Amino acid sequence: MLDVLVAAFAAFDLTSLPLLSGGVLLGLLFGIIPGLTATLAVILLVPLTYGMDAITGVSLLIGVYIGGISGGLVSAILLGMPGTPSSITTAFDGFPMAKQGLAGKALGAGIVANLFGTLMGWLFLVGVAPQLARLALQFGPFEYVAVILFGLTTVVSLSGDSIPKGFVVALLGLVICTIGMDPINGLPRNTMGLSCLSNGINAVPAMIGLFVVAEVFRECEKGVTGALHHTVRVEGTSSFGWIDFVRGLPNLVRSSLIGVAIGIMPGIGGSLANFVAYDQAKKASPEPETFGQGNVGGVLASESANNAVIGGALIPMLALGIPGDVVSAALMGGLQLHGLEPGPLLFSENPQFIGSVYASFAVNALLMFVFMMALGRRILPKLLLVPKKFLLPVVLVASTVGCYNLGYSLFDMWTAVLFGVVGYLLHRFRYPVTPMIISLVLGKMLEKQLRLALIMGKGSMLPLFTQPLSLLFLVLALLSLGFSLYRAWGRSGSRPRR
Repeated sequence: MLDVLVAAFAAFDLTSLPLLSGGVLLGLLFGIIPGLTATLAVILLVPLTYGMDAITGVSLLIGVYIGGISGGLVSAILLGMPGTPSSITTAFDGFPMAKQGLAGKALGAGIVANLFGTLMGWLFLVGVAPQLARLALQFGPFEYVAVILFGLTTVVSLSGDSIPKGFVVALLGLVICTIGMDPINGLPRNTMGLSCLSNGINAVPAMIGLFVVAEVFRECEKGVTGALHHTVRVEGTSSFGWIDFVRGLPNLVRSSLIGVAIGIMPGIGGSLANFVAYDQAKKASPEPETFGQGNVGGVLASESANNAVIGGALIPMLALGIPGDVVSAALMGGLQLHGLEPGPLLFSENPQFIGSVYASFAVNALLMFVFMMALGRRILPKLLLVPKKFLLPVVLVASTVGCYNLGYSLFDMWTAVLFGVVGYLLHRFRYPVTPMIISLVLGKMLEKQLRLALIMGKGSMLPLFTQPLSLLFLVLALLSLGFSLYRAWGRSGSRPRR
């Protein structure tokens, strides 16, 4: 592995460093502003790389990818509005920490977790890409059903004060996922005759509505005078130090491994990774009741997992030509734009290119860390001092415009507004929002894979319980569900509300 790393950095061209820096900064900007995601940033830049050589162009896109995923923590912590779907669970504890005057500690923890998760994903990308990618190839419909069921078990521990209410909201999310085209035969269903519903409800605008737009509504209800919060301290005793890092190391390692594993499985993505990592961190904590009230472990788990997904998602994309998520699919398009076809032959025919990808990945991770430490802990917290009457309209416009840019559809903008109202009402009547998010992320995938499994099994789901990988994830799902229920019933109802 050492020989691979030496060759990788020898192949890297340092003259492209200014360009990579610009890519990381642009990604951070898109990640910080709610609604402008890493996916959008990469897709917008793919055509601009056409005039560059393949190594420089792909390195730039990777920098935008890393910056976009990392930047989401800033708005999640400072505003309670995740900049990207991958940072949703960051807001659960990061925002309460900011309101307690610990914004600096939360930001420092998130930045360190970003670097740790990114480098963990990079190590797996460099060291075991072909082996792990071959394992991912063994995943069929039955394995995916088991993995998704494992992800859905997080509904229990993230349902706030009331598990029954959490299940009701999760079920509502699954029902919403049935709107649109049937994933197998392509026929419309539950559209009520409206052509705008023929493609179903896009989960990203819905998530933006539930978390960003709903938060804007709640802040407006409180009044538009003054700033969002005046208690933010970034300097002094609120910093994230070495002792905090050592205490959080097991959490960082576990969450990063979860992120890598989920990133490797094509089509799953970072939205599930941050939920699962947060859920497992809460289960492993000796003080699970503090999660949702300002526990730094929640920030560490979420941010290390979503950044570890980056390296994991690139493994099947480079080794097999199978994109691990939407952003890596856009990166794959960038490779093809330069006449490179991802897959096993890429490693043997273009070793210099692969080495440069490895090196630029590590360099971009370090650039992200430097920029976040320089800007994220000093300049960006000043956002909270901006009067709400100026800040909230900017956030609302950026969010809705970002929704429009996803598919250039006005319907996506209205989806965000509608789900903003839904999120506001759920919060008003003390229903947790998070279970609906989980259902919207996993619902369509669950139905598609379940239908395919039934077709393959000729109406029988017996292989789900007999195939080793699917059985493994079913056991993990049962253990996770049992542990969550045991803790829920063992407490007196003082769980934090989502």
